[in-house]
Amino acid sequence: MRIGAVVLAAGEGKRFEGNKLLVQIKGKPVIKYVLNSLGNLERVVIVGKYAKELLDYLDNEVVIYNPYWNKGISTSIKLGIRFYSDYDGVLIVLGDMPLVTKNDIDNIISKFDDKCYAVIPEYNSTLGNPVLLSSKLFGKLMSIEGDQGAKQILRNIEEKEKIYTVKCGIGVITDVDTKEDVEKIEKIMMAEKY
Repeated sequence: MRIGAVVLAAGEGKRFEGNKLLVQIKGKPVIKYVLNSLGNLERVVIVGKYAKELLDYLDNEVVIYNPYWNKGISTSIKLGIRFYSDYDGVLIVLGDMPLVTKNDIDNIISKFDDKCYAVIPEYNSTLGNPVLLSSKLFGKLMSIEGDQGAKQILRNIEEKEKIYTVKCGIGVITDVDTKEDVEKIEKIMMAEKY
């Protein structure tokens, strides 16, 4: 099955008050941890507000500039879906989740099949990201607006048995939204030997 990753890196980082994707954690920017977790998976990085700053860190990456980044995450998701429109699924990857591991990504992908609508990672019964979405949902996803992601569409699916979950590490529920989150992530990295 053909799966492409859409790395969402276009946002403003309002709560962080700046470009959180370039914050250094253990000497490496957050976005590099995210890209490394994808291994050799085909991917596209959607940039926006901080495009110029990010480009220096995106060597050898396919990059799409989203001129409508300020209209919400939905605009970046739709660009990614257009890019992979003939694929079986897209993995929607948040650019601010440095604790997601390659093992998490592999577990999510290994659960995907042609019967499911989505694969959602979970940690201690809490649903997280990245989410793998089937091409069966691409049409519906093209109708999302603003800061809406796939969550609302997944909630409205009647065949809940076609939404799979897979157990993953703490990284699937841990993101960088504030400066305090950076400290929390550094502590987890030290304890978990990242």
